[in-house]
This record gives sequence, structure tokens and C-alpha cells, in this order.
Amino acid sequence: MISSRARNDTAASPVRIVHVTGTDATDLTTSDLEVTSAVSTTEAIDRLEDGARVDCVVSDYDLPSSTGAEFVDRLRAHGHDVPAIVRVPNEAATSEALAAGATDVVDVDAPPGVLNQRIQNTVGPDPAARTREHYREAAADLRQVALEGAGLPRLFEETTALIEAALGIDRCVLFEHQAGDLVVRAEIGGAGDIEALSGDGSLARNALTASKAVCADGDGGTLSGGIAHSLRVGDEPWGVLAAYATDDRQFGADERRLLRTVAGILEPSIGREHRRQELERYETILSTIDDGIYSLDPNFRIEWVNDAITDQTGYDRSELLGQHSSLLADDDVFDLVEQLSSQMIEGDENVASLDTKLATKGGGRLPIETRFSMMPRQDGGHGFVGVVRDITDRKRYERTLTALHDSTRDLLHAENKAEVSDEIAETAIDVLDLQGVAVYLFDGDDGRLKPAAWSEEMADLTGELPAVGPSDPALTWRAFVAGEVISLEDIRESEHVYREETPFRSGLYIPLGEHGVLMAESTDVAAFDDQTTELVDLLAASAEAALDRVEREEELRERDRELREQNDKLTGLKQTNDIIRSIDAALVQADTREEIETAVCEKLVTADEFAFAWTGTLENGGETLEPSAWAGDERGYLDSVDLTPEEHHAEPAARAAATREHTVVSEIADGFQAEPWRRTALSKDYLSAFAVPLIHGDVLYGVLTVYADEQDAFDEMTRSVLDELGETIANAINNVETRRTMLADKVAEIELHIDDEEMLLRTLATAADCRIEVDDIVHESEGTSLVFCSAAGADPEDLRDLESEFVGVEHVGVIAEDEEATRFEMRLSANTVATKLADNGAVTRSITVDDSGTRVVVELPQDADVREFVEAVQASYPATDLVARRNRSSSAQTRRDVRSGISERLTDRQHEVLRTAFASGFFEWPRDRTGQEVADSLDISQPTFNKHLRAAERKLFSMLLEG
Repeated sequence: MISSRARNDTAASPVRIVHVTGTDATDLTTSDLEVTSAVSTTEAIDRLEDGARVDCVVSDYDLPSSTGAEFVDRLRAHGHDVPAIVRVPNEAATSEALAAGATDVVDVDAPPGVLNQRIQNTVGPDPAARTREHYREAAADLRQVALEGAGLPRLFEETTALIEAALGIDRCVLFEHQAGDLVVRAEIGGAGDIEALSGDGSLARNALTASKAVCADGDGGTLSGGIAHSLRVGDEPWGVLAAYATDDRQFGADERRLLRTVAGILEPSIGREHRRQELERYETILSTIDDGIYSLDPNFRIEWVNDAITDQTGYDRSELLGQHSSLLADDDVFDLVEQLSSQMIEGDENVASLDTKLATKGGGRLPIETRFSMMPRQDGGHGFVGVVRDITDRKRYERTLTALHDSTRDLLHAENKAEVSDEIAETAIDVLDLQGVAVYLFDGDDGRLKPAAWSEEMADLTGELPAVGPSDPALTWRAFVAGEVISLEDIRESEHVYREETPFRSGLYIPLGEHGVLMAESTDVAAFDDQTTELVDLLAASAEAALDRVEREEELRERDRELREQNDKLTGLKQTNDIIRSIDAALVQADTREEIETAVCEKLVTADEFAFAWTGTLENGGETLEPSAWAGDERGYLDSVDLTPEEHHAEPAARAAATREHTVVSEIADGFQAEPWRRTALSKDYLSAFAVPLIHGDVLYGVLTVYADEQDAFDEMTRSVLDELGETIANAINNVETRRTMLADKVAEIELHIDDEEMLLRTLATAADCRIEVDDIVHESEGTSLVFCSAAGADPEDLRDLESEFVGVEHVGVIAEDEEATRFEMRLSANTVATKLADNGAVTRSITVDDSGTRVVVELPQDADVREFVEAVQASYPATDLVARRNRSSSAQTRRDVRSGISERLTDRQHEVLRTAFASGFFEWPRDRTGQEVADSLDISQPTFNKHLRAAERKLFSMLLEG
């Protein structure tokens, strides 16, 4: 917590220099500078990180383990913009230092006076003079804002912003003193706990009652120093303006003068705003009050009344002025007033109130509430000033509200909606004295509102109440659908009245949530005032709550029944889920497709309801479905049925392969005479079956089929589980196929030519009129792809135009260009052909696109079915031709160990940053792209880019140097 130990600091500080020399000595000696040496670049940067005040950094060029240029580069990478001067030995060092971000350079052999002048030029004029001028400008800016008549919120925000900028502090807070608390009205900066900054003993608390600015030092907390000045309106403290710093700085006379000046600007504006608010408040009271107002002398004689008093009592003003107030009130009222007056004198209260009755000129008694205060007089006595309010309606409302509350308690005992409806109608008639009442409930099966309860007078005047729906011009239906209260002074004037000749005139229609509508109608025009509407609305709210309760209880009873019915199904499903989990574990450990399919079949048949499971793959160009793995009681079934893929009347597995959608047969016995496979299945005691295609991307890897010994074994939940299992299996097969390609010693290199004009890369090559070679593709975490390309014969401006011409191109950036090609990057939101090839188990090695088509080179395992692969690609790109096939050693094999090590050590973000930097030419010399440009490409800040890049480089070099 900040203490309030005041101090005086008026001395101007010298220019503080850190000299990076590599030793603990420095040759910079001058009376104008305060120089400290740093033996390493790390020490210098740590000093800045710790918050030490440094006006300028001077670095020798030749340092023990680096150069002055490298130090400046590191300094800027840490985000420090302190002026930096490098003492250079030659012109090459000059260029390197300035390129790294040095503010200035000085020849190493230059006289001390030259370096001193360069430092003064860099840092600026005398710090104290600069500070005072800076403060004067800040105060002038704030004074201009105040003169422009800005409101207090804006003026306060401008104040904290200007103080923060002028003093260079870490937090500025403008507090208002409210009921003993310091409340934040404006602030800037986030350091420090606000409760600690405004609590007892804080700098702000001590400054609140001080007559001048208060400075403080910290005792080891987050904020180590501060300065504050009170703000006063009249003789009372209004608040505090406080500035805080985390460095070890001093606040002296200039800072005190600045805060005193700012306080002098703010206080008149605050005072004017207070006076304006006070005037507005009185004006509002005088213009809106409808109650009677009076004043009495110490003997309770009437001195003054307003028009409302004469309206309430029936007396003229001349008949009241000078009369004793006993004319209007009973004697016991004066005894009570005397008691309340004594309490006000002895206590802290200055207002009293009482309920009584006011005598009228006609002999009536008007229920009123009067609130009065004692008014001091010049002779030392006390008169009275008060307000009289007619509470006739309030008393009547309170009586009705009490009766309504008592009546609606019976709703708690209603057991169904019919009983609730009867209670609502009865309460509306007996308690609210409504004339025509009806309760309509919504029939969900019929989609209409139907009358559930009504008053006798409603039935007498209208006859049988009709059901209403969307096609009827009924106000009841409109209120229900809109979910809003409809109140009409004359329903005959509405186009939605159900009967134009209705005997009722005014109407009130209140929806009961989703349950129905409470309707009240009267034969009088404008019969429902605001108070009546509020009471009916309260009744409707109680009715809706009762209907909700009844519905919940009915739903709970129905839910209990459903839960009992589902309990047996869930018990069986648990076993299925256990099996699925064991399958997932087996898929993770499987290294081959055969292991995957065998494990799936063997695990599935451990379920009690599954008798037999098998997987099949399409052979002979998709003409036949051949079993590849099976488990359970096969009973010779697979040798007895036709597995030719057909969309209709085929065996479930064959139908799923043809339609690429799951096939469920709940009752195999249904229609077994018309479909031979059903007869075969029945002969093997199979009564239901389910087949799910194994699809990843656009590739159909096969079909999984499960048979059961009972009908309807595959309910909706089981089907959903097996559908998800099919996707999991297909994904696992794709992974092992791709891994097999990546790890194979020998591979089949396949060259394809795709003549598809709709392909995005070809469209882009055609638009830019060039040939594009894809150098690398980085798949980003947001689902986009960063594609690095080389374009031969391309105009860089044509490449940049692709960003605005095509929706799928989010960004285009030119990396470098020479006579042979232009290197550039694109961020694409759409999938590339490489994604399709990977879905088919291939590893893409090169992609070249021009106006004649797309040439891709991929690798497959040497024993892969090339024809099947080409047909799978043709399913996505029909105009695909196989150009060549070559068997050779895998290019991935030589990089496998390295990539494995990298994947283990680098995070996904580090790998993305490193790969993007490499593809962008960041590591070329000279660099094709700077760190800032690569950071912009990744949509991150340069410090974040540097952090990830340094971490990745450190890990890579540790792999190389440490083994």
C-alpha cells in the first residue's frame, strides 16, 4: 500500500547513459552525463527490463560475444525504443548498426565532445526545461477542453489521459468522494489494486483533505510512487486526482505545479455542473408535482397552499389562509405532529410522514399521506412545510391486492389445468369484479385455443364460446401468438374482433405463456385503467406459474414412465459403448488396415445383441464387394449371398457400398420371398442387420456390416454410435495408409495431370497469366492454408490483384522476385488439391499449375493399387490422367528421423512460425522478408514472432549440437 510520506524534489536530473562496453569500466566522462557501464548486452537489457530510468544507450561495436548492431537488434526485439548510439569503426559497421535500428552512430575515434553533442541531439534539450514545457502544453490542452464546454465525463477522461501522457506514469485515477468512499470517475492504466489505492492510509485518502499536492513513496508494492491533489467545490472536498508510477522516480515542484494547475481547471467545471444539476432537479419537481403543498406557522395556522390543496378540500384559498389547520385535521393529528417534531429536533431525521384523513368542505373524509419538514424562522421558532397526497386509490388497491393474494393461494392446490382455469375465472369475477371473463387453453394437437373456464355473464351475453385459431379474426389468438398484452378501449373498432355485433366494448387479453390467454371484457368503453390492468396482469402471472407447475408435474410423471422404458435400452447401450471404447483403443495401436478391420469385427461380436460382423472392400473397379475380415457366428453366410453393389433390393452391405449411406434392416423376415439374401439370412437365424460405409473425405474404404439374432436390434441411438464408428474406422485406415507411405523404403511415384478449369490453383494461374509451382503448404490452425509458390512469367501486381478478385484468396504477399520467377504466398480458405490427395492416402511431392492444367507428383506405397487411387482422384476431378508411374526409394525415408525429432520437440505454433519464416525467405541473405513482414503474414506481432522463432531455433540447434 502507498504511504503518504511527503517529499520535495525540485532538482533537474542529468542525462542518464548506459554504456555497453564488455567491461566494468567506461571512457565516457563528462559532467553533463550520468554514465554507468554494462559488461554485457544482457546486463543492459535487464536494467531496462527492471524499470531503471535510462535516457540513452551507447554501445561499442566490438563486444566480447557479439557486435553493437546485434545488441541493437536484440534491444528492439525486446520492445525497447530507448535512443541507441553505436560507436562504429568503419562504414560497413555503420550500415549494419543503422539497419538494426540504431538511432545514430559515432566514429569510435571521435573526440568526446562529438559523442556528447550527438547524445544531447538524440535526447533533446535540458530535461527539466523539457518537462516544464511539456507540462504547460498539457495544462493548456486541458484548459481548452474545459473552455469548449465538454461534459464532465469527457473532461475527466481527457484529464487522466493528459496526466498519463505528461508524467509518463503507469496509472492515473480521478476519484469522487461519495458517502465516505472514493469512487472512480475516470482512470487510465491498469497497475495496482483500486481498493488499496483508495483505502485508509492511501495516497488518495491523505490528499483528500490536504491543502496542496501530496507525494508518496511505496513500500515494496506494485506501485512504488505517486502524487495526488485534492479537488474541492466550495469549502468541501469533492475528490482526488492521483497519478502513480512503478519506477523509482521522484515527483517534485514541476509535477506539483501541474496537478495544482489541473485542479484549478477542473474545480470550476465541477462546481458549475453541480449547480446546473441542482437547478434542473428543482425545476423538475416544480413542473411535475401534482400533490398538495402547504406551509404552517409555529401555531399550525395555514400560511400558504397550492391549487392541489384547494382541489382536494373544496375550499378556496381565501377560506384557508390564516385559518388554524384544525379546520382540515382532527386534534389527535396535532399531538402526533408534536411528537414527530420533537423526534426531528432530537434526532438526525428532518422529514416525517403520517397517514390520516383530510376533512373536505362538503363534509367528506379524504384518505391522505402527508410528509412534512420543520422550517426554521428568523425569530428562532419553527414552522412547517409539507406535501399532501391523495391515497384513496392506493388504499383501495391495497385491499384488492390482499384479497387477490389470498385467493390465488388456492392455485397451489390445483392438480390439473382445468382446476387452475376454474380458480382463475372465479378470482377474476369475485375479487377483481370483472364482468366478462374467460380462460382459453392451447390445444397442441388441434393447434387452437379452446375455452376452459368463463363467467356466467360472458356466457349470457355471447352464448357458447368458440375455439379460435390462425384463420380466425380473434383478439385472443393475436395476443397468444404475439405473446403481448392487448388492451383496447373499444374492441368494436378493431379489425380483429371475432363478432362485430359483440355486446362488449372494451377488452383486455393477457397471454399465459405458452398455455393460453386470460380474457376480460366489459360492456363499458375504456373500462380497464392502468391499476385494473396491473391487477389482472398479477392474476395472469400467478395463473401462468400454476400452469407451469401442473405441466412440469405432468411431464415428470411422463418422464418417469419413459425413463423406466429406456432403462433396459440404456443398460444394453452401455455394453455397446464399452465395446466402442475398446475398439477406439485398438485402432490407436493398429499399424495396418488388416489389424484395424480384424479388431473391429472381433470387438463388436462380444456384444450380446450382435451375432456376426464383417468388413468388405470393393474390388474389380467397384463391381464386387469382397469380405476382408469377419468375426462371430458366420454360419457360411458370406459364401451364400450375392454381394454385387446395387441401390435396391441388394444385401445390406452391397446396398451401403452402392449408395454410400448406411443401410438398416429392422426385420429381415419382412418380404423375404422377394429378396433372396433375406431367405439366406433367415436360414442363418439373422433377424436384423445394419451396414455402414467406411468413408473418409471422398474415399470409400469399404463397408462394415453387423447382424443380430433379434428384430429391431438397431435403434436410433445404436445406429448413431455405429455411424460414428464408421467414420472413426475410415479415418484410422486413412492414417495407417498415409503413414505406410511416409515410412516405406520403396514407394510408387505417381505423376498425374488434372485438366480441371474449376480447380482454384488453375483459376489463379490463368488469372495471373503465369505458371505456378507450389513450394510448400502450411495448414493453419484456423482451417486456412498458407501456400508458398513460385510464379514464372508473372507480373507481381497481377498476383496481388488475386486477393481482391477471388473470395477463396484471403491474402497475397510477394516475397521476392528475380528474372526467373516471383516468389509469393497466398492464404486460401478453400481446400487445395493436396488435401484431396492426402485423403486418398498419398503424400504430395510437387504441384505445378499453368493454363494447360495441373501436374502433381505423389508417393504411394509400392504395393498400393494405383488404379484404385487414380479412380478415387477422378471421383473429385474427372479429367485426371495417369502420366507416369515410377518405383524408387522414398524421399521421406531420409527425413523421417529428423521430422520425428522436430515434431516431438516443437509446439504446433513454433513449427508453423519456423516453416513460414523459412518459406518466406527470412533466412536468406539478404533477407527476402523481414521479421515484421513475416509476422504480418502470420497475423501476429513481431515480438510474438521473435519469441516463437527464437524458441524453435534453440530447440533445433540443441538437436544438432547436443545430439
